[in-house]
This record gives sequence, C-alpha cells and structure tokens, in this order.
Amino acid sequence: MFIHQKKILGYTLLLFISLSFPLSISAQTRDQVLELLWKGMGGRQSWEEARYFMFSCETELHDMIPGEHSYIWDRVNNNCRFEGTTNDQQKLTVLFNTKTRAGKVYVNNSVIADSDSSSRWLKPILNAFYSDSFWLFPPKLIEAADVTATNEQELIGSNRYYVVDIKIRRPNFGEFPSKLFIDTNTGRIFQWQAFANDGSVLYNFNTSSFKEVGGGLILPTNFADANSSVNISYPIVSALINVEADKFTKP
Repeated sequence: MFIHQKKILGYTLLLFISLSFPLSISAQTRDQVLELLWKGMGGRQSWEEARYFMFSCETELHDMIPGEHSYIWDRVNNNCRFEGTTNDQQKLTVLFNTKTRAGKVYVNNSVIADSDSSSRWLKPILNAFYSDSFWLFPPKLIEAADVTATNEQELIGSNRYYVVDIKIRRPNFGEFPSKLFIDTNTGRIFQWQAFANDGSVLYNFNTSSFKEVGGGLILPTNFADANSSVNISYPIVSALINVEADKFTKP
C-alpha cells in the first residue's frame, strides 16, 4: 500500500515538474495540435491574461485532506493560499509559494511554529496543489512540454480525436506514460489516460463540465475515472482580476 501511494504521489508531482513527448510526426502537425488545444481553452491570450485563480477541489486522492478544499493562486508570483480542514475538522490554512516550496501552516488561525510539525502539513499540501492544479489547467502541460507528438487520429463514436502520447521521466521514480485524446473539432481533452510502469492503466479520466471561468478561458471541471470510483471535481473555478495582498500573508 505504501509503495502504491508513493507511486501515485510521485506521478502527480512529476506531471507538474517534467514532461517530454516522443517524436513521431512533423513539427507542423505538432504545432497544429498545440494551437487546437489553446483553441479548446479559449485561446492562448485568455490564459496569458489570467493572473489570479480561485478554485476548489474535491477528490479521494489526498488522504490528509478530507472533503472539499480551496486555493487562491497567483500564477505570476507563485504565491498560493490553501484552505481546508483536518481529519478532526480543524480549520487548516497554508500560505506558500509554489516555486520555492516555502510556506507557513496555520491551524485554527494559529501558526505552527515547530518546523517538523509544519512540514508534516506543508509537504502534502504542496503535492496536493501540484496534482489539483495540473489536471485543472492543461496550459501548464503545454508550457512545460519541450517536444510534442501525436499518433494518427482515432474515431470514437462519431468524433475524431488526436491521440497524444506523453512520457514523464524522473530519477528515483521511473517513467510515467500518459495518453490524451483531443477532439479534432473543439480542441477539448476528451480522455486522459495515465499508465503505471508495467503498462497497466493507473487512471482513465473522462473529462466533462467545461466551464468559462473568466476572460474567455474554458476549463474542464470534472474528471471521472472510467475504471474505478476515483473522481476529481472542481465545484468553484474563477479567474480573478485582483486579489487582496493579505490573502497570501495572513490566515
């Protein structure tokens, strides 16, 4: 069980950190697929103009974070505010920087001064953010990718999809392949498959509930695993123009 949990944690963290794609088609087709992805999300400009995001997430993937939890994220300065509850229903607030990984932990608005106790909460909250934000914001996938490629189009029902193979390689964790099915007409990600090292399917997410979150940016807000009960939902997602500075400094 511990090894399996470590595998899942490594997988979600690595998705945020390092992406590489196998070469199989021309750069022209590769660029067309990327532009199609941007189209499906409302355009590259919509993403670039969105600085602040407020979103909540509900999933069974995080053992230490029961129920719905929320974030306010400054995409430019990497500052983030987390709000949720502990397993014993105490208020948990974590203020951190997604780049430096430094932060402060507050329980019932009181700071946890002890570094070991603080780290016990800070690390899983950081990893939860990497996972939750990765699935929600496909533009982060595009920004992180150095090389992309697609296989031939596949017909599923009456729709055609580009099939994009992704391989993530990271020392100490191994290789983590994924496969994206992108609608050739809308540019939306229809299905997102994640595989274990042995080739078995770790997740088989179907996306749904696409939402215009502000500024023309369109994001999927529900990921349901077709093979299990695993589900990731985002009840609240909004792109914000301004956020009070003390949201990132005070509990």
